[in-house]
Amino acid sequence: MFKKIADSPTSRLLVEQTPLIDVRSPIEFAKGAFPKSVNLPILFDEERAIVGKTYKYLGNDEAMRLGHNLVSGDIKAKRIKDWIKFINKNPSAQIYCARGGQRSKIAKDWIKEQGKKVQIVKGGYKELRNTCIQILDQLKNDGKEWIIIAGKTGNNKTQLIQSLDNGIDLEMIANHRGSAFGGKNIPQPTTINFENNLACSYLLINNHWIALEDESRRIGKLVIPQEFYNKMQRSSIVIIIGKLENRIKNIYENYIKKESLITSPEALCNKLRAQLKRIYRSIGQENYKSIDNLIKYAFSENEEEKHLQWIEILLTKYYDKMYDYQLSKKQNRCLMRGDYQEVKGYLTEYKPHSL
Repeated sequence: MFKKIADSPTSRLLVEQTPLIDVRSPIEFAKGAFPKSVNLPILFDEERAIVGKTYKYLGNDEAMRLGHNLVSGDIKAKRIKDWIKFINKNPSAQIYCARGGQRSKIAKDWIKEQGKKVQIVKGGYKELRNTCIQILDQLKNDGKEWIIIAGKTGNNKTQLIQSLDNGIDLEMIANHRGSAFGGKNIPQPTTINFENNLACSYLLINNHWIALEDESRRIGKLVIPQEFYNKMQRSSIVIIIGKLENRIKNIYENYIKKESLITSPEALCNKLRAQLKRIYRSIGQENYKSIDNLIKYAFSENEEEKHLQWIEILLTKYYDKMYDYQLSKKQNRCLMRGDYQEVKGYLTEYKPHSL
């Protein structure tokens, strides 16, 4: 299946990570784009809205005339200059608009008038987007073997994924660490951008197997595409088994120490308490009060030991119980289990059954 997709012009652009100039308006770009695209609009949002209304009521010729009037003189010169500057830095760059139509053709002509050439992405954003959808819908037929890295919270599963050349870090793509406490200061991408980036990441792996972290279908506000998630649920797993004290330390390092470098203690305290409140019913009133009080005390007195205490309660009273239940349904898919280094060694030497 992927051989067929890889032979299409749009998928080759994604595989080769061709730099792309997106001349759509900023509001269009914000809804969805591609990893190697930069937004250099021919019409900004207000200009596009005015031209769109003119097209609706007066037709294409009047809309074109208005567009050329709005983007003329110094404004036009500045936009052409930005395009050419990008092309000079990225000679293989291509240009696209919504469907590879008027906007990209006009931009190409203006660039040509300045002595530069640029190729238009045939079909534009729509064709690129359709390619990403096709990848995600049909990956069940591509023949790659998937291995899911499982293990209790705090076993550095994400770190292991990132150390593998053929790993896909779903949490990085989603900009969320995948739990009630996984939110980051930077907003998550749109659903379209999440899917586009996931498809591109998958397409870039030139290997017979890929590694993914065990995830629920929802990562923060984002949902893993259905076919992708279905294949995760059918795939073999490996399980990292780590000591509780090490897991507590790992969570402290990742969720407290690293976060404190970019967030004030007061803001981080409030954030953690708000995230804790979301699972109030799941952990029960007594555990909730204990953890909440420990979080407040740990920040007010700057005591690491109090952080370790509330993390331990959260793991043993909530996350570990949930994990044990979920794992009980996956035992028949387990290839091996061991500590972090043992699992890493196993995956480093792993050979797919199809070879």
